[in-house]
Amino acid sequence: MRRAIIHIGMPRTGSTSFQEVLAGLRPNLAEAGLLYPELAPPGAHPDLNVNHQPLGEVLDGRRPRGERAVVLGRLDEALRRTEADTLILSYEDFSVQRRRFGVPETLRGILARHGFALEVLMVVKPPFDFLNSAYAHRAQLIRETGSFRDYLAHHWRSGRIDYRALVAPWAEAADGRVTAVPLADRRSAEPLVGRIVAALGLGDRLGALMGTAAATYRTNRSSGPLAVEASRRLRALRVHRQVAGHPRRVGHALDQAAWARGLDPEPFRGDAPEYRARIDAHTFETRERFAQLAWGRCWDAVVAPGRDGPPNELANRAIPAEIEAQVAALVRETMHRFGCRAPTPLLGRPAAWIEDGAVGLARLAGIESRWRVC
Repeated sequence: MRRAIIHIGMPRTGSTSFQEVLAGLRPNLAEAGLLYPELAPPGAHPDLNVNHQPLGEVLDGRRPRGERAVVLGRLDEALRRTEADTLILSYEDFSVQRRRFGVPETLRGILARHGFALEVLMVVKPPFDFLNSAYAHRAQLIRETGSFRDYLAHHWRSGRIDYRALVAPWAEAADGRVTAVPLADRRSAEPLVGRIVAALGLGDRLGALMGTAAATYRTNRSSGPLAVEASRRLRALRVHRQVAGHPRRVGHALDQAAWARGLDPEPFRGDAPEYRARIDAHTFETRERFAQLAWGRCWDAVVAPGRDGPPNELANRAIPAEIEAQVAALVRETMHRFGCRAPTPLLGRPAAWIEDGAVGLARLAGIESRWRVC
């Protein structure tokens, strides 16, 4: 049987770096016996072929029904035509899709018809750090007015940090063939992309193609504390309601403005130390079960501790005048860039306060989006 490596995530664990390296090498992969196919519908934006998000989204119903046959047809055709003995598919949200969609089983069936045996790649990091990154990512999408502590109050028991449960359907579909790579590894200080390639046993085939630059490649830099604080204020000003297209446009512009000023040299680190021990205790069993499946060792023997610097979050504390001026400038510049204006207060409360309060009530009632875990 040929190999079908499905990189399932986790989100915010260097997936984009790995995907961009593979996409850049795509024209030369056939000579190494590898296939990283383009599966987006014809005419789609080129960025949709950097990873396999369209495939993941047709399988869980988030793309138009008519695209399912197109995307699956492109996968079937790529598998039929290729002479490669190793296929790689990569989409970081594979790991957090609802089990009821049966995505691992669907892919296993398609792959088996073409002589490919499914196996799984998963990149992980400590749960507290994952939630820190998830919060910063939500800020980049202009989705948060609350602090990191506010976010953890709702999500510290999220299913997205139950790693053993998340990998379970994939491990079953792969007959236990799971390769796990920690974002920070106690056993190696080598860059992530190179460690992934080595863990998959592809170093001899991809090494020459990648070179040192690709093996050490890193992109999709995380937002820093000033950008996160500015994002919270932009959300309160309802900028997300005034900008056409994906709100990520606003977050990326905000990040670039901060970095251009020499601000935010370090990524955001939330200030909620009381939750770290709570989350570590809550996830202990699932982490250990995951580690035994993946490495046959305990979690702490393999996964290095996460961010070790002090919290740098600006919410809910006195902000020095110089930093306050910088945050305010980021807000003004971003609003001007996108032609936004401050909303008229509604009944003495900002509209965003009412909107986010409704979202908070929905979270407490357990009526989140139909596919999101957190």
